Amino acid sequence: MKDGVKEFHLTAERIKRELAPGMVINAWGYNGQTPGPTIEAVEGDRVRLLVTNKLGEPTSVHWHGLFVPNGMDGVVGLTQKAIPPGETYVYEFTLKQHGTFIYHPHSDEMIQIAMGMEGFFIVPPQGS
Repeated sequence: MKDGVKEFHLTAERIKRELAPGMVINAWGYNGQTPGPTIEAVEGDRVRLLVTNKLGEPTSVHWHGLFVPNGMDGVVGLTQKAIPPGETYVYEFTLKQHGTFIYHPHSDEMIQIAMGMEGFFIVPPQGS
């Protein structure tokens, strides 16, 4: 928590992942893993997500299925500019519904998602 807001940090970066003993792949992910870390906050919470881009190309994060303000939707060229390499973008919104969601890039998404950039966003209902 920071100033009454649940704060999360995601770093988009190239990673290595061992799928089975001795089977290591080159992938892209968040915070050194693919899928990225599961984010969990309760319906009604205000969240702040700081996304740092350590890839060699622009990226973004789309909060798939979540009701968010237009400028927080993460669709490059439509709702935001891409996050350039070395930069950090701050997404902030209030969670207006509960459920199980995913996050993924919406910048060169066919490559970035295929390389492993996705994660879960769990939002339990208020009072649960």
